[in-house]
Amino acid sequence: MQTKKFLIFLFIFLFMFGEVSEANQVPIANTFKQGIYAVSPEHEGNYRNIRLVTPNKSATVTILDSTNTQILFVKLNNINEYLKVGPIKKGETLIIGGEGEVSITH
Repeated sequence: MQTKKFLIFLFIFLFMFGEVSEANQVPIANTFKQGIYAVSPEHEGNYRNIRLVTPNKSATVTILDSTNTQILFVKLNNINEYLKVGPIKKGETLIIGGEGEVSITH
């Protein structure tokens, strides 16, 4: 009986005074081929790192805002360079052209 009471009080104490921690957002890296992609609103406010992952193939990256105004246009030729672009805003569109593949980390 005493152990039962002790366990009940222990659980009540843990739930009342236990600290709930929030996990930090894990960076998401995706590889994109030629196409048009809507940027997810869950990444709003974050910056993105863009780099070419296919050697000997180039790719162009265009970013449009919610009013279809061009924010960025760049041709990537070298896998050793990357771009830091941001912050991400709601309604942005990402357009990738060319034979190369692009890695984007949010």
